[in-house]
Amino acid sequence: MILTNNSTYPIGLDISDLSIKLVQLNKVRDKITIQALGKLSLPKNTINKGEIINKPELIKAIRKIVSSPAFGKTSSKEVVACLPESKTFIKSIEVQKSPNALIDIIGSEIEKHVPLSKSEIYYDWQVIKETTEKYFILIGAAPKEIVDQYTAMLDEAKLSPVALEIEPTAIARSLLKEEAPNLKPLISGTKNKPEIGINYGLIDIGADHTCMIFYSNNTILFTVSMPISGGEVTAKISKALALTKEQAEKAKIICGMDETKANGVIKEILADTVKNLVEKIKEAIQYYENYFCEHGALNQILLSGGGANITNLVKIIGQELPVEVRLADTLTNLNEDQARFNKFFTEKHVLDIKTPKLDSKCEEKSLSIKQNTSAAYATAIGLALRGIFIDEY
Repeated sequence: MILTNNSTYPIGLDISDLSIKLVQLNKVRDKITIQALGKLSLPKNTINKGEIINKPELIKAIRKIVSSPAFGKTSSKEVVACLPESKTFIKSIEVQKSPNALIDIIGSEIEKHVPLSKSEIYYDWQVIKETTEKYFILIGAAPKEIVDQYTAMLDEAKLSPVALEIEPTAIARSLLKEEAPNLKPLISGTKNKPEIGINYGLIDIGADHTCMIFYSNNTILFTVSMPISGGEVTAKISKALALTKEQAEKAKIICGMDETKANGVIKEILADTVKNLVEKIKEAIQYYENYFCEHGALNQILLSGGGANITNLVKIIGQELPVEVRLADTLTNLNEDQARFNKFFTEKHVLDIKTPKLDSKCEEKSLSIKQNTSAAYATAIGLALRGIFIDEY
């Protein structure tokens, strides 16, 4: 008899406009570990703003990453995938108690908070808190057209979607200890005891979009779209310095907001974008303070997503805000040593300075950096954790 220890938990599949990221986790006794992990770039216009444009190409890419991840092997055809953040809605609302059934109350309230009619969406909700007069409800909604499109695509890829999640839910599950079930007692061996009562702002900077998630008392309150993405930043550098997309991407990663690299020319190009981002963060915090003041002050901001690794970005945002700003730890709810995955999470980038409009700014012949990319896996890890955490309940 051959005994195996393959995971029976679903694969987390993070599908965005530019890439697919895959994570499958396993749990043995009380330890959660990574069984399979991978990342694959998508050809241009395979997906555009969350809508699938080239389904055959997407299915081909999904089959490839499932069958041949960069690390380990997958052992399930079940997946938890995320719906595009730009097409979904999630918010905490209050509803007055009445003799009517709660499901009917939610049905009548949903269109006040979602810019689509009830007939055009799938929606779900859960009670977060209840008082003598009110229910505090977390609602999530997505257009039927998008949900049906992703479900059909996964079916054609010969995968079984056990859930399609709203992206902020997966990000919070990945980054916060508070999302782990049975906090008392904690999952044995996981890192860093959670600080109960902390109010978070989670900022995920992806290649095609950025969102800020406000989280308090074990629930998401609301999300805000932000005017920055990794792709837009790369395009801005490419245009300003007449670089190819590949050169501009390397310049962004290597130089970022570091004024000592390339005499600060990349920092200067990005200055307005980062300033705009900081202003939008301040506006979002002000909204939180105006409408969710009963939760108390925001205590901490965590940055995730590939764009979170832009050199000095965490430091600069932190200098502009009266809130602690940190780079998120995407492995916080896993029993993994990040060093074990250095080979898969570390990318080395080298930029030849002999490029138009840039060589005159530098004395060096080339610039290089080694970058940890684990922050880019926040959504995929959160999706993969869903099966384990729900199983715990």
